[in-house]
Amino acid sequence: MERSWRGTGPLWVCLLVLTWVGCRPEDWDLGAPEVLRISEYDLVTTPAQGTAAHKVEEVWVYSATDVVGVYPLPATVALPAGEPQTLTLVPGIRANGIAATRRTYPFYEVNRVDIDGDPETELDHAFGGGYFSTDALETKVILAEDFESANRFLESSNSNVEVQRILDPAYVFEGNGSGYIRMDSVHTQLNAATHEQFYDLPRDRPVYLEFHYKCDVGFVVGLEVFGGSQAGRLPILVLNPTCDAEGCAWNKIYLDLYPALSSMPDAGSFEIGLNASIPADGTEGNIWIDNFKFVHFDD
Repeated sequence: MERSWRGTGPLWVCLLVLTWVGCRPEDWDLGAPEVLRISEYDLVTTPAQGTAAHKVEEVWVYSATDVVGVYPLPATVALPAGEPQTLTLVPGIRANGIAATRRTYPFYEVNRVDIDGDPETELDHAFGGGYFSTDALETKVILAEDFESANRFLESSNSNVEVQRILDPAYVFEGNGSGYIRMDSVHTQLNAATHEQFYDLPRDRPVYLEFHYKCDVGFVVGLEVFGGSQAGRLPILVLNPTCDAEGCAWNKIYLDLYPALSSMPDAGSFEIGLNASIPADGTEGNIWIDNFKFVHFDD
């Protein structure tokens, strides 16, 4: 019977030349790589777009045909030497603050970097940009509340806690003011929402709510829905305390609203809703908030 080597491919070749050059990966010479160093992301905003503070933690690197990889920032990317090419660098976030929902953020500008393919090249790239905008597609940023000159949050009748505007630089995240919520054994229930803004948010495309917060007690962020079959308060995300032995740290969240909004095609408009309760085993709680803005692609 004739033996067929068809389909064995590289294994057959490896066995054939084993006595000549060996077939161990450590013996292969892949050549020196070309090195691309990528800085932290630098977001640039206009006054109408609010804060430039962000939480881009990763860069997604694409070639013309493949995903090269996902790297924590700042990043050092080793690229096989070869033909010149153009790489696309896309900022990455954790949607809803969850590691399992790492994704690219479509509303920040991407960068393109030309690589010459020379293994002796070491390239430093300053990664950054503004909110994405072209003639065909533009990012719309709605400043819902940054506490710079006012406070749009109003508590409901069943709330005995209010959202205050604070001006003390020791507690303000940035700028002139931040929001503050103080809870204790008397002030135990927070139920508040932005007042008479009636945000008209699209239901057919990605929409994010960006904001900063820090807290030593958990609280819930959601939407107040006006009109339609699901009118009322819709809780979306529970935020856990950001404190440790050294204090409470500010965090930024990119809250993905599309799953909720797409399920409410008949809703009329929306407000931002906040809810919290004092822990059963505690007597006080503190929540700081700032820089609420809706972000989506314009019509």
